[in-house]
Amino acid sequence: MKRFKTLLWLEYRRSRVWAAALIGSLAFWAWGMHQVQFAEIGERLGVRAGLLTGAALIGVLVLCLMIGRIRGETRQGQYQVLLLSPPSGYLHVLARFTFALITVLVYAVIIGGLAWWAVSQAGVILTAGSVGDILFSVPLYLVGTVVAPLLAWTLLLMVFISAYRVSGPGWVPGVVMVLGTPFLFRWIGEWIVRVSYTLPGWRMLNTFGIQMAHSEGATSMAHSEEIQFLILNGEYIGAPQEPLWIMLAITVVLLLIAGRIWQEVEG
Repeated sequence: MKRFKTLLWLEYRRSRVWAAALIGSLAFWAWGMHQVQFAEIGERLGVRAGLLTGAALIGVLVLCLMIGRIRGETRQGQYQVLLLSPPSGYLHVLARFTFALITVLVYAVIIGGLAWWAVSQAGVILTAGSVGDILFSVPLYLVGTVVAPLLAWTLLLMVFISAYRVSGPGWVPGVVMVLGTPFLFRWIGEWIVRVSYTLPGWRMLNTFGIQMAHSEGATSMAHSEEIQFLILNGEYIGAPQEPLWIMLAITVVLLLIAGRIWQEVEG
């Protein structure tokens, strides 16, 4: 455990600027959302949702770049001592993935907080359960289903390329791996769709406590109709659990393969 903590601390030292810049960038996105002041509530909510989506996509891209820097670091000799140390390749991979996962969880929870603010500005009052869903349930589901396996796949790809120096005559395996990625994820997606909703749905949002709140000075029926689309049926919005558990299992498998490659090449 001490070795893992040491490696995790090293990952923090290497990537803290990336993580701080990424999380700090949310202040810019929050400022941009605050500047959206259209007359129509629906338009304001739509633009703010688009800004949050952009923040999420850019955040995932930055995290993939952060976790995939292993090739450059290895070639520049930054791992010369670390790779010859006793900790196994599995610990190296786990430490790098753990730091990235902690970063993305903090990032996702803050985005959830901004989503809560955007919804409240649209005139919707949420109960404590609904707020908890926006802050934790939805981010955890999305991170586990999409971001975690994507980070693990990026880490495996970069470990593979770095370990076997896929360049020159040996570029074929790397190209095949990259080009095969869309087909792999398409096959996984089709298989997940077939098995979805076998288990009870994942509670994404508690809509029972959502109520309409008139904005200050808003008394007309037309204004009420503008935000009526936010009033739901008093039930939970459920997402299938199967994609979450399947993608988490795939994440573990990808990390094990990456750790094994690191172990064999550098061990």
